[in-house]
Amino acid sequence: MSFNEDQLHRLFAERFQPRADMLGPGDDCAILINPPQQFCISCDQLISGVHFDEHASARQIAEKLIGRSLSDLAAAGASPYSCTLTCAFPEDYSAEQSFELCNELISVAAWHQLAIIGGDCSSAKQLVLSCTVMGCANGKVPGRNSAKVGGQIYVSRALGGAVHSGRHLSPTPELALGKLLVEKCSPQAMIDLSDGLDNDLHRILRASNVGARVDVDLLPLNKGCDWQQGVSEGEDYGLLIVLDEAVALTIDDVLKEDSHRLYRIGEITTSAKLDYQQNSNSVILDTRPFSYS
Repeated sequence: MSFNEDQLHRLFAERFQPRADMLGPGDDCAILINPPQQFCISCDQLISGVHFDEHASARQIAEKLIGRSLSDLAAAGASPYSCTLTCAFPEDYSAEQSFELCNELISVAAWHQLAIIGGDCSSAKQLVLSCTVMGCANGKVPGRNSAKVGGQIYVSRALGGAVHSGRHLSPTPELALGKLLVEKCSPQAMIDLSDGLDNDLHRILRASNVGARVDVDLLPLNKGCDWQQGVSEGEDYGLLIVLDEAVALTIDDVLKEDSHRLYRIGEITTSAKLDYQQNSNSVILDTRPFSYS
């Protein structure tokens, strides 16, 4: 290995900011002391050649790993609390590169007020990273299995083109919006848009045993994207939300004071399928769903 494992462990331990509610890196286990509220946990992984290429900078790799992990917390309406990291470096990765990446991980985590409380370092044929995030939520955390017929479907940002534009390397998790929605709007269901709207909406529909109708003319799209790209391309890292009809009537007023915006794109139906419509006629999605393979 081209790095010194003990030196990297010391780096994380020295940069840890002591807190009364946790004991961080330095021992075999980190200790969380009476974590408040509901505790939400999620894990994400990055693999060189799959999630980023050799042109990605250390900062971009750090932002992608932590940003996409925090996007899961956003879908739970949770605030960042702590995380653990694993880093497996390839043989041709220099000690300087290893320290640069670890310093960027520490910097990005600090920006999100996310305490790095532990982790592990090793070697692999290619660069492999993982982040397990923990967060705290106040309201009832929405899942994927409670969408109801008549529920209004929203997305939180424009869709499509994330990989082509490079935005996928610097995801911006919707943490403040997710927290606001959970605490004030009680979403029926909510999921982060990591694998494309078509994939992620199907996950809600399967879990809730319902269908949906989406008006493709209502989809907010990034420049240069058509509706098929918008629903099938992944790594947007916005939120996909289902709200009660009554809540939907006042959602603009709720969001206005916090400078957030949602885009209504359709509604939950009794059918067992996802129906894309344009001018009240069904249209066929003929692009391949998003996949890392």
